[in-house]
Amino acid sequence: MEAQGSAPSSGAAPAVDPAAVVRLQRLGGDKLVRQMIRLYLENAVTRLAQIDGGLSAESGLDEVRRGAHSLKSSAANVGALRVSATAAQLEEVTESGDRETAQRLRATLWRNLEEAREKLEGIAEGLA
Repeated sequence: MEAQGSAPSSGAAPAVDPAAVVRLQRLGGDKLVRQMIRLYLENAVTRLAQIDGGLSAESGLDEVRRGAHSLKSSAANVGALRVSATAAQLEEVTESGDRETAQRLRATLWRNLEEAREKLEGIAEGLA
């Protein structure tokens, strides 16, 4: 088990799980995959802003928790496993009131979001 606030190791889950993309394709074809990726990327920006707003406010950890919870779920839907795992960690530490660890996890979350964004955009472009 990783320590709270630590970045996932290089041997951790892939940035994007190909099996999740295949499941989406089976459900609705390439159009659904592109749509889900687009919605996820839009939602991720909104959730990250929500998390940032909560971290900058003295009493905003509930807002951070809500943003992390939503991001965890939407990331899992498109197979962004590292994002989902980091969001789950962030949700957990905010429930315990650990603002310092939440700040560190936010940086990890950003890195994982960027990596997943690059991979997902490449997948969507390949389906066009």
